[in-house]
Amino acid sequence: MNSVYQFIKENHMLAVIELAQNRKAFTLNLSRFEIKEIPDLVTTCNTLMKLYLDHNEIIKLPDNIINLTRLHTLTLDYNCLKEFPLVVCELTGLKYLNLSCNEINTLPPQIGHLTSLQVFWCNNTNLQHIPEEIGNCELIETFGARGNEIKKLPESIGLLKKLSWLTLENNQIDSLPEAFVALNKLAHLNLKRNQLKEIPKQISELKKLQYCFLNCNQINNVDIDSLDKYNLIKLIDLEDNPIDATVKDLALLKCKNISFENKDSNQTSTTQNDDSDDEDVSDWENSIDTSDIDTNEETGDEHDPEDISMFIPALAKYITTFN
Repeated sequence: MNSVYQFIKENHMLAVIELAQNRKAFTLNLSRFEIKEIPDLVTTCNTLMKLYLDHNEIIKLPDNIINLTRLHTLTLDYNCLKEFPLVVCELTGLKYLNLSCNEINTLPPQIGHLTSLQVFWCNNTNLQHIPEEIGNCELIETFGARGNEIKKLPESIGLLKKLSWLTLENNQIDSLPEAFVALNKLAHLNLKRNQLKEIPKQISELKKLQYCFLNCNQINNVDIDSLDKYNLIKLIDLEDNPIDATVKDLALLKCKNISFENKDSNQTSTTQNDDSDDEDVSDWENSIDTSDIDTNEETGDEHDPEDISMFIPALAKYITTFN
């Protein structure tokens, strides 16, 4: 029965790829096909903009994946990668990349070649550090590297001027670099379960910051006199830190937006958009699995304005101008 099942599954996958090739599709979804290698046929689908390969058993990417020059979305989370696939760094048009839940413990300097990157997830990969070259990816808006072994952030993180969402929960960070103050658009910061011993002073300089999660650290004191600097932040979560009860009481009197209790533990936001006025919008990606971060689309020939633009020159010869 297993061999029959495997035969049917492999042939179904090939049919899906061939259909995408024949239709010149923009999206190809090969999630959960239990594949260990990416079929060569995939790399001939040169119209692809979105390629979903998550939840498989892939151990290596083929070199000819660079043929997919239009690719801007690539998901490789929940695979069996043992190192960062360097060939990905040649896909310089990538805007969305998810490498979470692989055994990748380093990001190469070549990550800086992905200058179009806007969303980057590398959660639960045993990542030990983030290279300085990440500063070349100046368009990043969302960056997630939780569940790793990161101890320090590079000074170059301050070059990510568009960064609005940063989650570094469950690492070993004990301080923030001075350049962190340059993150003028950062609205959401998750440093839960790290090794901070005080509220980082850089946080008070972040004018757009709305949600700051510092719970489950080693913060044992709060400078009451400096709390006025944090009044524009909607929520500073300090739950499960070894802070004296008297200090907590004084802090709550001074700054109403500080929380020592997990008020949002039962709330799950389904969107990353912080544009609403809902005071209870919280750490959406912290309350769902990494896999649910992706919005996997079925293979099809969806023609949004961005996608169809590639065919406008080819269609031009059919346009007739009437006077």
